[in-house]
Amino acid sequence: MTEIGVSPWRHLFERLVGELDQPTSPNWEVQTNTLDPKVYYDAGRFEAEHKHLFRGLPLCLGHVDQLAEPGAVLAVDLCGAPLLMARGADRVLRVFLNVCRHRGARLMAQQGEVCRRRNFVCPYHAWTYRLDGSLAGLPRAEAFPDLDRHLLGLRKLPSTVRHGLIWAKLDPASDDPPDIAGYLGELDRDLNAIGLAHHRFYRQHAVRRATNWKLIVDAFLEVYHVRRLHSATLGPFFADAVSVSDAVGRHLRFLAARDTTSEIRTLPPESWSPQRHATLVHFVFPNSIFVYHPDYISHLGMYPDAADQTLFVHTMLIPERPTEQKAEEHWRRSFELIDTNVFNSEDLVVCEQIQRGLRSGANEALIVGHLEQNLRRFHSSIEAALEADPRAKVLQAPLA
Repeated sequence: MTEIGVSPWRHLFERLVGELDQPTSPNWEVQTNTLDPKVYYDAGRFEAEHKHLFRGLPLCLGHVDQLAEPGAVLAVDLCGAPLLMARGADRVLRVFLNVCRHRGARLMAQQGEVCRRRNFVCPYHAWTYRLDGSLAGLPRAEAFPDLDRHLLGLRKLPSTVRHGLIWAKLDPASDDPPDIAGYLGELDRDLNAIGLAHHRFYRQHAVRRATNWKLIVDAFLEVYHVRRLHSATLGPFFADAVSVSDAVGRHLRFLAARDTTSEIRTLPPESWSPQRHATLVHFVFPNSIFVYHPDYISHLGMYPDAADQTLFVHTMLIPERPTEQKAEEHWRRSFELIDTNVFNSEDLVVCEQIQRGLRSGANEALIVGHLEQNLRRFHSSIEAALEADPRAKVLQAPLA
């Protein structure tokens, strides 16, 4: 794995050691915060989030390795948008809406599996499109004497590739490719320093869960729960709720203390590793989490279909493709441990339980304590993004 330079996170390590020395920090805010449960289930609030966050901002859709060769295509529904990703004969990767320009039928019904195509043929009337999205032909063309084929290619979404990842805006009215470096700000340097672009796609698991997307993000922005919820899995490898964080615009970076963090006291700063001596996490607003495990990376994408339903996509990235059975077995076990035993059996289960209880009236407000202040930053960023939309005004003080 590409070794991470310590410089982008040296200040986080120095603060982390301070937290280990003094776990009850004098810098904690005097008061706790609260969240109104409605932010997780109100329909108007969800519609505002869908418009301004999931259609208005660039989202990470996947890894370029999934569509490495010309002719590789992938259909997937994300946030209510039917998408087609295709690597053309010119090797350019494009993102389209999976919708025929004739009557709106889907071109590809099968989702989530990469396949090879020379073109797209609509199953309804057999209009045919090239992999670059252009309209190649249609049966009985004489029935459409005024048809301008140049205007009826597949509706293309603005997209680009950066750090080995596919980024796009889901609004077809947007024109220019998203400026991901500008959008990430300082995190762009972080992802470059960590060598993200040099990692390879290993495996992905996508599952729809009955929970609000923000509850899942919340779970990965704090470590208060780690020693408790994950007591039988990864909890013993971490210090108890010790972490430090930075707000990077709307994004976040934070470092969680592991059982090995204290070792840096006897090591020079250039030897401090935010994978071996801690766990580094990047949150890219609004819905991407990058977790840097000791020898691989997890990308988590939360793509909501409704206020109480979210597609959770976990992608495992490894330093190099396995070339022998021993390496393959190692990565297989690592994936199953984190994806099956931790994410899907612990984190997502609790999120679904919370969702079912939100409307019960048990809690008029949800408490956000000192160890969960990244949630305050996250929800405050959402409030700022939705400020002008009246559908988001479901309460007077969403984060009091």
